[in-house]
Amino acid sequence: MKKHWLFVLAYFFLAAQCGPVEKYPFNNYEPVPEVEPYFLPHNNFSPKGYWHVVHTDYANRENPGKYSAAGDGLQGYLLMHSVVGLINKAAVEGRIDYCAWMEKGDLAYDTERALLGTRLGNKTAIQIVTDSQFRSLFEGYVLTDLKNNPESGNIAAVASHVYNALIADVGNEQFFIDAGYALKCDCRNMTLAQAFEKFKDQCNRNALVLMPVGVSGRTDIPAGELRDYAIANKLFVADLTGGLEDNTATFNDILDWLTPGSQVLGWENNSLISEDKFVDPVSRYGHMMLAADWSYNHTLTSRNYKERHPSDKAVGINPRNIQFDEEGNYLSFFLTDGDSYQFIITDSFVNDYYTLPSAITTKIAYELGSQSLIQLAPTRFTYLMGRQPSPECTIMETFGGGYYYIDTFATEGKAAENRQDLLKEVAERTAAHMRQHGIKILHVMAKDFSDPKGQEMLQAFVDANDQLEGITGVEYNPYDGGAGKIFWFTNKAGYDIPLITTKYMLWDGLSSPAQAAQKANAGEPAGTSSFNTVAVHAWSSFNGKRAANAAQLMMDELDDRFHIVSVQELIWRLRMQERGEQTRKILYLD
Repeated sequence: MKKHWLFVLAYFFLAAQCGPVEKYPFNNYEPVPEVEPYFLPHNNFSPKGYWHVVHTDYANRENPGKYSAAGDGLQGYLLMHSVVGLINKAAVEGRIDYCAWMEKGDLAYDTERALLGTRLGNKTAIQIVTDSQFRSLFEGYVLTDLKNNPESGNIAAVASHVYNALIADVGNEQFFIDAGYALKCDCRNMTLAQAFEKFKDQCNRNALVLMPVGVSGRTDIPAGELRDYAIANKLFVADLTGGLEDNTATFNDILDWLTPGSQVLGWENNSLISEDKFVDPVSRYGHMMLAADWSYNHTLTSRNYKERHPSDKAVGINPRNIQFDEEGNYLSFFLTDGDSYQFIITDSFVNDYYTLPSAITTKIAYELGSQSLIQLAPTRFTYLMGRQPSPECTIMETFGGGYYYIDTFATEGKAAENRQDLLKEVAERTAAHMRQHGIKILHVMAKDFSDPKGQEMLQAFVDANDQLEGITGVEYNPYDGGAGKIFWFTNKAGYDIPLITTKYMLWDGLSSPAQAAQKANAGEPAGTSSFNTVAVHAWSSFNGKRAANAAQLMMDELDDRFHIVSVQELIWRLRMQERGEQTRKILYLD
């Protein structure tokens, strides 16, 4: 009995010293779990140096009609990608101790390049293929006909890693013959279906590149981007808009062949096909699209990403400090361009969006795909976490690994056969990244949030993450299609987690700041509490103002009863109003 009383006294003494037990874990950190939350190709080579490979005709990289010994035009651009890809493939395989870096600026790229060791010099692709010190890396060439079959450029990228061969075009084939290279594969008249049947067993099934190849006079169509990454990592390359025949059926076959839960990197040509026409098949077959068609050097920026997994975390508010007795109409802004890796890795994202002074006054939230960043450019993740404008500028985990629709995800093919297991896998690796990096809000996209399949996936996200505070969501076309409707999901601890669909948006041509404010002023009656989000389209400009500056324009038009709060605070205010008893309990406010 004496020992029992001593224990009780010791407990109250410690409690008095430490204050109340902190039941809610806000701003915490967890180490990488034993089950690795990764899914992109990984390599662990450590180069001693790198060659800086330059292209002298970047402005004409879409033009398949420029033939010259200097490596100009689209032919020269694809040649450069094959040179860089094959050198880095040899480095990944341990055959050489150096690598090749493709000429590219921006701080994010410069930071990664600085980690590659000694700069060995600058060379063009033509100089490399005619230099005897590199000759053993190239076993021949594969042949394209970019004028008559642009898709042959994609097929040649696959054949390039299969045969360790350079990409040549029929217009400059003689150059490669004179340089002593032999033809390894004629891709000129090959269709995507034929290429898939021929090469699928020699490709990595854990990722796919989806890209059109450049066409003369069409500067909106990407050319060689990502071909080096595909070659170095032995990936298949597909497209829907540049082939000799309709690729729809073959594309579906490719998606079903991929390991469920894989990343599809790239993009299609939006001037020829709407994004849902390729994102939806990717989603249905259980994969995640990643906008990366204008990003570069992925093999090197992602090098050793598991070993370089950053420890940085986002900063949020302490929800216990919210003055919950204040009522009113609450709005939160968030910047949206989806899970666009190529956007958030640029200097423009930081300078023109992330660090605007108005970001702090508007408390705008940012969509960041931590999973893509950490696997493709871990130093960029560190850089962005260190420059978060304010704890009230909530960092939201975007879409859970890539761009897909949660209501169509894994509803066809092999993925549908084991949908529950795949949902659990995607949700758990998303939860692992969020928990490790202090990200408390998940942002998702659906075609229809009321669809039972989407509700099922949302429940999987909630089940996997006991630190998830809330979810925000946009419906595809239009983003405000959810009209602010709120859905609730109960986590394993018995707490209800809300999904708030977007009610207002700032999108040039659809809804201006003045129009959105007018709609909010009329749609949120005084004397009631409301909790809504505003999607701010990243590429829309209003009188020269975009992003947080556009949000400020809307703020200036709102009635006085509106309160602008962070997305994180908005969610906690909603939880307190609708689930007050459990919210007070989890925040230890009783």
